[in-house]
Amino acid sequence: MLTGVVVIPFALAAAVLAGWRAAGRGRSAFVVASSVLFVLYLGWVVAATLFPLPVRAPVAELEAAGRGGVSVELVPLAGIRDVLAHGSSSVRAWILGGNVLTLVPFGFLLPFTAPRLATWRRMAVAALLFPLGIELAQLAVSLALGYSYRVTEIDDVLLNFVGVLLGFAVHLVARRFVTEPREGAGDPVGN
Repeated sequence: MLTGVVVIPFALAAAVLAGWRAAGRGRSAFVVASSVLFVLYLGWVVAATLFPLPVRAPVAELEAAGRGGVSVELVPLAGIRDVLAHGSSSVRAWILGGNVLTLVPFGFLLPFTAPRLATWRRMAVAALLFPLGIELAQLAVSLALGYSYRVTEIDDVLLNFVGVLLGFAVHLVARRFVTEPREGAGDPVGN
């Protein structure tokens, strides 16, 4: 098994570069920290959604034998209805709540790191594209393996979409308390 630990060095290096780049552009300490946290968060999302990968042949063969074919669920709300009808309360919370909460930080942090995206329309596009990218990556890995190591579901995209927009709503409230120095405005304290 190839675990998500392999993502850590790449996420750390990318986070350092993101912080260095934001600081070099004269961004506030809060925005620099947001940039670093956002990149570390993206590393966690990759590790949580794409790993572990069964790369050793015996493991992959055992997995493939137990799960015939690749599983794709494209009927909107079918999986959600199934979980609500048949899942225990902990399963419902884990699947439904987890899919929403997983991408709340994306909606909160992305507009701090890329302010030009801080509109409802642009965040809605990001809220659709990022989870769709995750599901397509999971599908690509499943196709390469020859079986579903993860189920590709449109409901995950819908729940993640809600999570991103919730995060953006929290961002809009938080942004009122964070001031970013404007370019050419000088030191906000007056020094």
